[in-house]
Amino acid sequence: MSLDIKHLARAATLLFGLAALGVSQQALAVGTAANTSINNRATVNFAVNGVAQAPIESSPTGNSVPGVNNGANTTFVVDNRIDLTVTELSGNATGTTPGQPNGVTAFTVTNTSNAPQGYQLSPTNLTGGSLFSATDVFDMSNLRVFVDANNNGTYEPATDTATNINTLAPDTGVVVFLVADTPITATNGQAANVRLTARTAAPGSNGATLMTQTAGAETPGTVDVVFGDGTAGGNVARDGQGFADDQYIVSSATLTVSKARTVVSDPFNGTSNPKSIPGAVLEYAVTVVNAGGTAATGVVITDPVPANTTFANGTYNAGASNV
Repeated sequence: MSLDIKHLARAATLLFGLAALGVSQQALAVGTAANTSINNRATVNFAVNGVAQAPIESSPTGNSVPGVNNGANTTFVVDNRIDLTVTELSGNATGTTPGQPNGVTAFTVTNTSNAPQGYQLSPTNLTGGSLFSATDVFDMSNLRVFVDANNNGTYEPATDTATNINTLAPDTGVVVFLVADTPITATNGQAANVRLTARTAAPGSNGATLMTQTAGAETPGTVDVVFGDGTAGGNVARDGQGFADDQYIVSSATLTVSKARTVVSDPFNGTSNPKSIPGAVLEYAVTVVNAGGTAATGVVITDPVPANTTFANGTYNAGASNV
């Protein structure tokens, strides 16, 4: 940037003119890595009575000594702008069954800051609220969090053991898994909502040292910390953390068991309007219906012969078999 000033009578006039004309040079460090040193030096060329004079360079404290390299740079370092995103990975609820251990949901934590960051990870059961068209009505148990060590998107218990993000480079994301057990009491169609929260921590601290904003005025030679995260997805602005929600949805067998009794015959009426008198033949019919979304396997029906009756094997069979 250069400015051509035709006449300058006094130093005070120069200062006023610079401010009025907006000569102050504005530098904007967009996307520049934190701790990058920004150096700048202005040079004033001028003439006196038509004779060119030696240029005068600027310095932070003011310089009036003419000549090249007699000035000094005005320097600052780029500060640490903290930002991140946490997103649910699949876009759908995660299916599970009653009593199922180690159900997995997946998220991506992305560092959108201008410096490496670490993250403290926290899994939480939510209470109520709708997600994927289903409402939360129960909590998962044994809720845990693990970082995808090889970032292949598949939970591998022997490999994915880290529970916080130690260091994540700028513009880099990593997959994080929430792992939980489904209570045996959960029923078909019930949903449980969970949340992953990532809090920005000092890189290399394995999530133990949470970052805090720098208070007060800027210190030009020091990397200050500024929270720049937004409100997308219901997050709170400028708190140095992000979250996203996911859901477990239960798919189970829903069995209805009915038992009906029919009098087949009695010693006096035969099969015409028989009654339940001693010597009568009775039929019990047990019906099992599965209205759930998952098959019931290993089904065993137990129906003890009631007291004061005797099992009449092979006496009567209204169908093709006893089952």
